[in-house]
Amino acid sequence: MSARDDNTIHILLPGKPEFLLVARLATSGVGLRAGLTVDDIEDLKVAVAEACTNVINHAFDDDAPPADRRIVLRLTSGRGEMTVEVEDEGVGFDPEELERSRRNGLEGEGGLGFGLMRELTDSWRVESAPGSGTRVIMVKRATR
Repeated sequence: MSARDDNTIHILLPGKPEFLLVARLATSGVGLRAGLTVDDIEDLKVAVAEACTNVINHAFDDDAPPADRRIVLRLTSGRGEMTVEVEDEGVGFDPEELERSRRNGLEGEGGLGFGLMRELTDSWRVESAPGSGTRVIMVKRATR
Protein backbone atom coordinates (compact mmCIF):
# COMPACT_ATOMS: atom_id res chain seq x y z
CA MET A 1 0.00 0.00 0.00
CA SER A 2 1.40 3.40 -0.97
CA ALA A 3 1.78 6.37 1.38
CA ARG A 4 -1.11 8.03 -0.42
CA ASP A 5 -3.37 5.07 0.33
CA ASP A 6 -2.35 5.17 4.00
CA ASN A 7 -3.28 8.84 4.21
CA THR A 8 -6.37 8.92 2.00
CA ILE A 9 -9.97 8.78 3.14
CA HIS A 10 -12.66 7.86 0.60
CA ILE A 11 -16.21 8.98 1.29
CA LEU A 12 -19.26 8.25 -0.85
CA LEU A 13 -21.92 10.89 -0.25
CA PRO A 14 -25.47 11.15 -1.55
CA GLY A 15 -25.68 14.14 -3.91
CA LYS A 16 -27.94 16.11 -1.58
CA PRO A 17 -27.35 19.49 0.10
CA GLU A 18 -27.85 18.05 3.59
CA PHE A 19 -24.61 16.07 3.19
CA LEU A 20 -22.41 19.13 2.54
CA LEU A 21 -21.77 19.34 6.28
CA VAL A 22 -20.24 15.85 6.20
CA ALA A 23 -17.85 16.97 3.43
CA ARG A 24 -16.88 20.09 5.40
CA LEU A 25 -16.33 18.17 8.65
CA ALA A 26 -14.20 15.53 6.93
CA THR A 27 -12.15 18.30 5.30
CA SER A 28 -11.55 19.85 8.73
CA GLY A 29 -10.38 16.59 10.27
CA VAL A 30 -8.01 15.67 7.46
CA GLY A 31 -6.76 19.27 7.24
CA LEU A 32 -5.78 19.15 10.92
CA ARG A 33 -3.95 15.88 10.32
CA ALA A 34 -2.11 17.47 7.38
CA GLY A 35 -0.95 20.39 9.53
CA LEU A 36 -2.98 23.10 7.82
CA THR A 37 -3.78 26.28 9.71
CA VAL A 38 -7.34 27.14 10.74
CA ASP A 39 -7.50 29.72 7.94
CA ASP A 40 -6.21 27.17 5.40
CA ILE A 41 -8.86 24.69 6.51
CA GLU A 42 -11.62 27.30 6.30
CA ASP A 43 -10.59 28.17 2.73
CA LEU A 44 -10.51 24.52 1.76
CA LYS A 45 -13.90 23.83 3.37
CA VAL A 46 -15.45 26.57 1.24
CA ALA A 47 -13.78 25.20 -1.91
CA VAL A 48 -14.92 21.63 -1.16
CA ALA A 49 -18.49 22.76 -0.42
CA GLU A 50 -18.48 24.69 -3.69
CA ALA A 51 -17.27 21.64 -5.65
CA CYS A 52 -19.91 19.42 -4.02
CA THR A 53 -22.61 22.02 -4.66
CA ASN A 54 -21.64 22.02 -8.34
CA VAL A 55 -22.17 18.25 -8.41
CA ILE A 56 -25.56 18.58 -6.73
CA ASN A 57 -26.74 21.39 -9.01
CA HIS A 58 -25.16 20.53 -12.37
CA ALA A 59 -23.80 16.99 -12.66
CA PHE A 60 -26.93 14.97 -13.28
CA ASP A 61 -29.84 14.95 -15.68
CA ASP A 62 -33.18 15.69 -14.07
CA ASP A 63 -34.27 12.08 -14.59
CA ALA A 64 -31.21 10.54 -12.88
CA PRO A 65 -32.35 8.28 -10.02
CA PRO A 66 -31.31 9.38 -6.51
CA ALA A 67 -29.08 6.29 -6.14
CA ASP A 68 -26.98 7.52 -9.09
CA ARG A 69 -26.56 11.04 -7.67
CA ARG A 70 -23.42 10.41 -5.65
CA ILE A 71 -20.32 12.37 -4.78
CA VAL A 72 -17.00 10.61 -4.31
CA LEU A 73 -14.79 12.58 -1.95
CA ARG A 74 -11.09 11.67 -1.55
CA LEU A 75 -9.11 13.51 1.11
CA THR A 76 -5.36 12.93 1.31
CA SER A 77 -3.19 14.37 4.05
CA GLY A 78 0.46 15.02 3.35
CA ARG A 79 3.16 16.76 5.27
CA GLY A 80 1.96 20.37 5.33
CA GLU A 81 -0.54 19.92 2.51
CA MET A 82 -3.83 18.31 1.64
CA THR A 83 -5.30 17.08 -1.63
CA VAL A 84 -9.06 16.86 -2.15
CA GLU A 85 -10.75 15.17 -5.09
CA VAL A 86 -14.47 15.65 -5.70
CA GLU A 87 -15.77 13.26 -8.34
CA ASP A 88 -19.13 12.39 -9.87
CA GLU A 89 -20.45 10.10 -12.58
CA GLY A 90 -22.71 12.75 -14.04
CA VAL A 91 -23.16 14.21 -17.50
CA GLY A 92 -19.75 15.93 -17.61
CA PHE A 93 -18.88 18.98 -19.66
CA ASP A 94 -16.09 20.45 -21.77
CA PRO A 95 -13.69 22.31 -19.41
CA GLU A 96 -12.13 24.18 -22.35
CA GLU A 97 -15.52 25.65 -23.23
CA LEU A 98 -15.93 26.80 -19.64
CA GLU A 99 -12.49 28.46 -19.75
CA ARG A 100 -13.31 30.19 -23.05
CA SER A 101 -16.54 31.54 -21.55
CA ARG A 102 -14.66 32.79 -18.48
CA ARG A 103 -12.06 34.59 -20.61
CA ASN A 104 -14.88 36.26 -22.54
CA GLY A 105 -16.54 37.43 -19.32
CA LEU A 106 -19.43 34.99 -19.63
CA GLU A 107 -19.47 33.03 -16.40
CA GLY A 108 -22.67 31.16 -17.24
CA GLU A 109 -25.15 29.86 -14.69
CA GLY A 110 -23.84 30.51 -11.19
CA GLY A 111 -20.37 31.24 -12.49
CA LEU A 112 -18.42 31.84 -9.31
CA GLY A 113 -17.76 28.26 -8.16
CA PHE A 114 -14.66 27.35 -10.16
CA GLY A 115 -13.13 30.81 -9.73
CA LEU A 116 -13.66 30.60 -5.99
CA MET A 117 -12.07 27.14 -5.85
CA ARG A 118 -9.12 28.42 -7.87
CA GLU A 119 -8.62 31.40 -5.53
CA LEU A 120 -8.93 29.44 -2.29
CA THR A 121 -6.50 26.64 -3.17
CA ASP A 122 -2.84 26.48 -4.16
CA SER A 123 -3.48 24.14 -7.06
CA TRP A 124 -6.72 23.39 -8.85
CA ARG A 125 -7.76 21.47 -11.95
CA VAL A 126 -10.87 19.95 -13.42
CA GLU A 127 -11.07 16.77 -15.49
CA SER A 128 -14.27 16.21 -17.43
CA ALA A 129 -15.77 15.47 -20.81
CA PRO A 130 -19.36 15.32 -21.98
CA GLY A 131 -20.86 12.01 -20.88
CA SER A 132 -17.97 11.01 -18.60
CA GLY A 133 -18.50 12.71 -15.24
CA THR A 134 -16.22 15.23 -13.59
CA ARG A 135 -13.33 15.24 -11.14
CA VAL A 136 -12.08 18.39 -9.42
CA ILE A 137 -8.65 18.12 -7.78
CA MET A 138 -7.57 20.76 -5.27
CA VAL A 139 -4.38 21.08 -3.24
CA LYS A 140 -3.97 23.35 -0.22
CA ARG A 141 -0.59 23.91 1.44
CA ALA A 142 -0.06 25.14 4.99
CA THR A 143 0.70 28.87 5.14
CA ARG A 144 2.85 28.69 8.25
